[in-house]
Amino acid sequence: MRFGEKLYRLRKERGMSQETLAAELAVSRQAISRWELGEVVPDTANVLAVSRLFGVSTDYLLLDECDAEEETPAARTAERSLKERQMAVGQGFFCRVLWLALISLYHQYRLDMAAGGQPPVPLWWLLVLELAVTVWLWRLNWRYGVKEGGSFRALVVPDLLALACAFGLPFALEWVPGRWGIFLGQMAAVGVLVKSIKTLRLHYGLPWGRK
Repeated sequence: MRFGEKLYRLRKERGMSQETLAAELAVSRQAISRWELGEVVPDTANVLAVSRLFGVSTDYLLLDECDAEEETPAARTAERSLKERQMAVGQGFFCRVLWLALISLYHQYRLDMAAGGQPPVPLWWLLVLELAVTVWLWRLNWRYGVKEGGSFRALVVPDLLALACAFGLPFALEWVPGRWGIFLGQMAAVGVLVKSIKTLRLHYGLPWGRK
């Protein structure tokens, strides 16, 4: 779609006549007509004036391959950037959830064995998986702190506190009836990890809480 076609569509969407648009841009009605017919292309100053008046980018106005504002290079880059930032936060969230789930399973199976049961998988399998997820989490934190300019400490400290809560509290609370020690350890860890997720979302420019 060429400049003239876009200008015609924008003008019609606003319910403006050629005379009204010409008055807004301080040009003649004939100039508007020639622009819309594609006989001439306005100079830079007038393109900028049209861009400001209709709230669209100059890329949209001048690039024939862009039929909508969302198709401009800047808009596509911004959309891609948003997806990348959402992906980074999503990876951090999923990794931490998996981390806590494996710790919870370890304690469940440990108590089963203490009661004479047989867990579905050997405990060392869970420990190996937990170690792998821990390495993954460490790499994500390293990328956040070193490559992307975030505060490494702002993520590592809550993660270590969460590990202490999820892994250590069930041992300290074994005197609690049932398996409430595991539950309390997980809840304490979740409360700490909320800070990590908040740090990630704010760093990547994603909303947190109510505005």
